[in-house]
Amino acid sequence: MIANRTLGIERTTKVHPRSLVVHKLVCSVIFVVFQVRQMTIRFPQKLPVGLALLKSFKRLPLAAALVAASLTPVAYGADWSDAFIGIAQGSKFREPGNPLDNDKTVATAQYVGGYKYGVNFFTVDMLQSGPNDLARGSKRPAQEVYAVYNNTVSLGKLGMDTKLGLIRDIGFQAGFDFNSKNDAFGAGLVKFIAGPKIELDVPGLLTVGAFYYKEDNNNSISGKNVNFDSALRIGSVWSFNFNAGLPATFKGWATWTGNKGKDGFGGDTAPETWMESALLFDIGSAMGAPKIVYGGLGYQYIKNKFGNQPSLTGTKVSSPSVKLEYHF
Repeated sequence: MIANRTLGIERTTKVHPRSLVVHKLVCSVIFVVFQVRQMTIRFPQKLPVGLALLKSFKRLPLAAALVAASLTPVAYGADWSDAFIGIAQGSKFREPGNPLDNDKTVATAQYVGGYKYGVNFFTVDMLQSGPNDLARGSKRPAQEVYAVYNNTVSLGKLGMDTKLGLIRDIGFQAGFDFNSKNDAFGAGLVKFIAGPKIELDVPGLLTVGAFYYKEDNNNSISGKNVNFDSALRIGSVWSFNFNAGLPATFKGWATWTGNKGKDGFGGDTAPETWMESALLFDIGSAMGAPKIVYGGLGYQYIKNKFGNQPSLTGTKVSSPSVKLEYHF
């Protein structure tokens, strides 16, 4: 689901006109959001929900705004791209502090595309919980939105010789995560993540990076805005194609995030491990329409979810899911 999700990249993918429209729309939205971020606006203390969301963008780090805004114009010249909408369903998800398994349906809209100097990536997840994870003060299941944007500048595309042994390329990635959930905790998360990464010279895609990680979040239970300490994040992304009767892809990402100081209750945080993977089959190829419809299984593993201590129930997740993707 979340974090650093550059999945399923195919460098030979031709740019489809619909993908270009998606690309320009995504970049334009990011540019407008960050232009709003630059304005000096005095917000009243009490705001309607929609305007309160706009106010939350004031917390986005200036560096993230500059990265996104400065790279948006050049991103229009995509030389390859992949966009899809997808849905996943699982019944073994967990939430910190909740001893019960949680059903969850996740709808995803994702775009990744290469441009002259690197790669742009954007994804939005819309998560619908089941009856074991309720909205604040309600018997209705909770809902959540999680968005991720990042841009990687490739040193190889800048003309540098980056090939060395198993290293195919070296890049610098910068981006942000934005999250909001209407449960009792009331997450209002903004993350800024930036750092170098290497792409290994293997069949398919395999990257490893070391990143600066900074998180600001809301804790409605304690009534605090929590400005966590900066931390180290180690991240990896992979995508490997093979044939198993049908063309198939094994793809995913994993992150390890170090201790980020005190949480909203004053307790120490713990290092977090988060992994998402999927084995998907090109089921459209059996009907003469390859690289459009993919279906298969996903798996999520988390240790110390959100940096909570392992003594807290619900912080370890091992959840399979069924996934379906439609690619443009």
